[in-house]
Order: sequence, then C-alpha cells, then structure tokens
Amino acid sequence: MTDPALPRSSPSSARHAAALLVLAAGVAACAPIPKHPVVVAVLADGAGAPVVRGLELRPLVPPASPTPTTDDTSAEVVTRARAAYARGELDACRTDLASVDVPALLVRAERALAARALTLEAACAWGALAQVEARAAAARLASLGLELPDLVVAPDVEQVIGQAITEIGAAPRQRVAVTGVAGARLSVDGRPGGCVLPCSVELAPGEHVVAVDADGHTPAWRGIRVDPGAAPTPLTLAQPVASPALAAQQWRARLGRGLPRVDATGAALIGRFGAEPRVVALHGRAPLEGALIVDGVVRAQGARRDGDAARLVRDLAYDGGVLKRPAVWQRPWFWIALTGAVAVVGGVTVWAVYEPPIHTEIGP
Repeated sequence: MTDPALPRSSPSSARHAAALLVLAAGVAACAPIPKHPVVVAVLADGAGAPVVRGLELRPLVPPASPTPTTDDTSAEVVTRARAAYARGELDACRTDLASVDVPALLVRAERALAARALTLEAACAWGALAQVEARAAAARLASLGLELPDLVVAPDVEQVIGQAITEIGAAPRQRVAVTGVAGARLSVDGRPGGCVLPCSVELAPGEHVVAVDADGHTPAWRGIRVDPGAAPTPLTLAQPVASPALAAQQWRARLGRGLPRVDATGAALIGRFGAEPRVVALHGRAPLEGALIVDGVVRAQGARRDGDAARLVRDLAYDGGVLKRPAVWQRPWFWIALTGAVAVVGGVTVWAVYEPPIHTEIGP
C-alpha cells in the first residue's frame, strides 16, 4: 500500500513568485521621463555632446570676440606731427594732433602715446605763438600725471611744462566718489590697479578720464574736470549689459588670467553667451568636472573619475532639478538587490519546508 504525503511547498511555486517579482521590477524601474525632452546646451572642451534620456543636449560654441569698429591711427598721426614739428611746419603739426583722441588713448591705457601727443601739442602751439593753447596742453599733461616723453622740444616749452607740473603738484586734491556696477574695476587717467566700485579717489585740479570695467557689462568711461574749491560731485557711471560676444571674450580673458571657469562670475558670463537658459559646462577628462548653470547661476556641480559624460550630465540634471530624480523603488539597483534577497530567502524556505513524497511498502 502506498500512502503519499501532501507537500507543503514546491520549487515551482517559488519560481512563479520570482517571475512575478522580476516582472514588477521591470515595470517599476522605469524612471520618470518628461513628456518633451528638456533642452540643455553643453559647453565642453570637445565638440560633441553626450546622450542622456530625457534631455536634448546641444553643443555650445562661444561666439567669436567682437571685432574693432575702427582702426586707430593715433600712433601714426603723432609720428607725422613729430616730423612736421622738426621741419618747422607748425600748422601741419597742430592739424594732425587735433585729430588725436587723448581720452580714448587713456581709456586704452596708452599713457606714453598720450604724453607724446600733449607734449607735441604744447610745443607746436608755443612755436606758433599760441601761448594760451600751449599752456593749456601743458596743464592737461600735468593734471593727468603723464611722464615726460623722450622728445626734443624747445627750452621754452620745457619750462612751460615744468611750471605746469609744479603748479598742479602743489594744488590740493579733491575727493571724487564714483558709483556704478558693484565690483567694477575703476581706472583713472589710464593708470592700472584702481579701486573697486563703489569707491572714492583724490584727483588733482584739471581734466581727468574715469573708466570702469566689469565682467558681464560693457566698459564705460567719462571725461571730467576737477575745479579747485568746487563742491565735490558724486560720479555715477552706467554700464550696459555685455553682448553675448563680449561676454564670451570676457570669459576667455578670465581663463587666461587663471580664474575659475564656473565661479559666480564665470557662470553669469556663460549664462549671458549661452544659447539656452540651461547650460552644462564640462571640463577635463579623468576626472571629468561639470556644472549645471540655469539663468547664469550654478545649480549643481559634480565630477566623475571615470570620465563618463552622460552619467555626469544626468546626475547634474537630477541635482539641479532639471529632471525628476526617480524614487528608490524605481532604481535598478534596488530591484537587483531585492530580487537577490528574495531568491536567497526563497531558496532557504524551500529547503527548509519542502518534503518530498513518502512511499511506504508493507511486505507480505
């Protein structure tokens, strides 16, 4: 007689449970993807852009630097005027120098050329018996604090210039407060290393050129005159926002000075010349560094030692809120770990509770 025992579990039931678990994992592990891909510009050392699901990545090439609108010939004009003075052609000398824009030279920090122009202007005017104009040119040279150039002029002209330098040197200075874009660099009369706005400077009586420069803005300057004894007047210099081409030029200049690519200022410049409001800036290879910039502000930063650009961009998109980060149960590693754990538990359970059929035979 045979008395089969009923099994409490079987391997087939465990396999069915594991199959259902794998099916559920496949459905649940789909990370949320936006209905329409989010456009992100990629500023990278290379020309290409990685592929990331949910993002439309477009390579970003910084625009070329703006070209000068005019060709300045001030150096040639001053040289021609010097030759005319040496020949005694004083009217030709004065005509040539009248076309030289001294304030523009100072804005470009060409102080030596400005000094040559003003010295020749005083010399040619004095030789033409225009003493008032000669003394005015000497006073401009002195108030601007320009060094005397290596030029041969008449002794009377040297005396006029020396007298002007003495008078300006003894005159009291006047404090001028300058305001504008916070953090803009101030230069006066073409001297480098000025203060940072807002700030005040003490100026000698006479004409001066005040210029400001700030990343993300167009440089600006203004010619002013300081009169002895006059009440100080605050000076405000407005700077329009830089064009994309100028912003790219300023960003390259910062890199040339060894400044960070993506600090607050660098991010603002990238946001200015970037073709999209969202920009991912990548740099290096291994490690690969990256930053997500949204509207000129850094939203996320990261790096990968393996140089995987696609994974780095995806992580930055998650950290910066461009893509919705999947829940824990939507991530593949969660289901891999859970499936492995269930398989182990199922195997142990089957081993512990499974009882094979028992056949009993009773002999005669």
